[in-house]
Amino acid sequence: MNKPYIFAHRGASAYCIENTMDSFQKAIEMKVGIESDIQITKDKNLVCFHDIAFNLDNKWYMIRNLTFEELKSLDFDDGRKIPKLNKIFDTFNYCPKNLRYSFDIISKEAGLELIETIKKHSTFEQVEITDTRIYVLKRLRKYNRKVNLVFTVPPNIININNKTIKFEKLAENNIEVVNIKIDYVTREHFKTIVKNGFKCYVWGVNSQAQMKKVLNLRESGEFVSAIYTNYPDILKLKRDEIFT
Repeated sequence: MNKPYIFAHRGASAYCIENTMDSFQKAIEMKVGIESDIQITKDKNLVCFHDIAFNLDNKWYMIRNLTFEELKSLDFDDGRKIPKLNKIFDTFNYCPKNLRYSFDIISKEAGLELIETIKKHSTFEQVEITDTRIYVLKRLRKYNRKVNLVFTVPPNIININNKTIKFEKLAENNIEVVNIKIDYVTREHFKTIVKNGFKCYVWGVNSQAQMKKVLNLRESGEFVSAIYTNYPDILKLKRDEIFT
C-alpha cells in the first residue's frame, strides 16, 4: 500500500552535520529522500546551506557575496565542506529513480538556476522545489511547466483556512502540495488542505509523539503524503508499524 514519503531534513541531520555530503549519504543509506536548503553564490553556483549569512572569527559573510572558491576556502568550526548542488545529483545518480529531492530556495534567482540544474543533472520527476512565497512559485511555474512546486505555509500563518491560504492561486499555478510545520498540525487544518484538493506535507517532525500524530491523520481516505524529519530511521519504523 502507499505510505507517506520520508525526507531526511538537511540530510540525516540528527546523525551528521546538516547539509553535507555525509548527511546526504546517511539519508541514502536509510533509503529515504533528501531535503536541503539552496543558496546561490556570487558566481551563480547553487550550494546546500541553510543560512543566508554566517559568522566566522567575528566576521560576517553572506553567501551571495562570495564565489564558490571563496566559500570553499573558509574553515568552519564544525569542519564542514559546503557542497554544490550538482554534486548531490551526480553522486547519487546510481540510486533508484524513486529517490526524491526537496529543495527550499532562498530566492527566485536560485529557483530559476535550480530548474536549469535539474535539466542537466536530474529529472523533474525526482525533484520538488519549496517556497513560502506564492509569487515566487508563480514565476517558476511560468518559467517551467514540468517542475514540481510545493507551497510551504509561512510562519506568520497560524490558522489554515480558505481566508489565510489562497488555494485558488495555488491551483491556477498547478501547485498541488501544501507543506505545514508540525507546530500547526491539527485535524482541522489537515481536513482543510485535503478538502481543497491538495496533498499535505509536514515538516519538523522529530519526536516520536509528533511522528505518531502525523502518521495517524486521516481525512476522506487521505493521509499525509510526505514528512520531513531529522530522524528518518525512527520515522520509517513508526510508519511501517502503522502502514502495514
